[in-house]
Amino acid sequence: MLLPRLVAVGLLVAPAFSFAACPTPVAEVPLSEQHGKLLLPVGIQGSPEVIALDTGAGITVVSTEAASRLEILHDFDHHFELGGVGGADSVLYIGKIDHFDLGPLHLPPQRFPIVDMPMRTDAGQPVSGLLGADILHAFDVDIDIAGGRLTLWRAGACGGGGPDWADVVNPISIDLDEGNHVLLPVRVGEANLSAILDTGASDFVLTERAALRAGLTEDGLADDPVLRGTGVNNRAYRGHYHRFDKVQFAGVAFPHVPTAIVPSANISSYNALIGADALLGVSLLQHTRLFISYRSRALYVRPLQSRAVE
Repeated sequence: MLLPRLVAVGLLVAPAFSFAACPTPVAEVPLSEQHGKLLLPVGIQGSPEVIALDTGAGITVVSTEAASRLEILHDFDHHFELGGVGGADSVLYIGKIDHFDLGPLHLPPQRFPIVDMPMRTDAGQPVSGLLGADILHAFDVDIDIAGGRLTLWRAGACGGGGPDWADVVNPISIDLDEGNHVLLPVRVGEANLSAILDTGASDFVLTERAALRAGLTEDGLADDPVLRGTGVNNRAYRGHYHRFDKVQFAGVAFPHVPTAIVPSANISSYNALIGADALLGVSLLQHTRLFISYRSRALYVRPLQSRAVE
């Protein structure tokens, strides 16, 4: 759920890809959910690594541990600011990645920010980075959490009609901000809100301001359990946990959704979120199958349980 932006000398060049013809996917890799994180195998500098799928990250990043272990060279001519729930931070180290492989997809040489990441797999293996929207937005992206699979298709390869599993003809219209974060409407209580589809967030997250709009009172918030978390480069923040009676997303009502309430200033002060009220995290998304078409600005969603909105 990192939300980076480039603020430095020079520009990083977007990756160029060669695509296979429809209906062959560009890449298909295993996807596993572990403690609210979606993990997948990649190759970095020829080494097999595990990274997290993070649609809420504008830029793919590499962990400090992996950069050191793989002896990744630094590019000192650039730096980034990273923003997220924990606030904003500056990243001065950029890694030069000559080989980054996602299944059969081989990316050209890249430059990625290097950040501290304490995340580990269930087996104790360090998570070596985040796969962000700078790479994902070049494709149609099929996220099948229950089926344990991430599939990348050439954008619009099959005529822009959506996936063959889609139950609806008309997808949800989405917006993209400057970091290619996917923005879409959600309804919490009686409030219509905007949310970022964020596979890097474990929880459904609301700002305090949005929670009050959704009917939570300040006294009620004070009575809720305290949440302590960490954001960018392990920066700590404090919030609360609350359960709203109903969260509506993509035409489906999800009852009693556990929600992390975070200070509004931590998010709204960082302009990459352009005023979004919420993050749709894995705790909610794991009950759906998702197909994101960045170029068409369309999102197809299949609920894994039939819970139609009343």
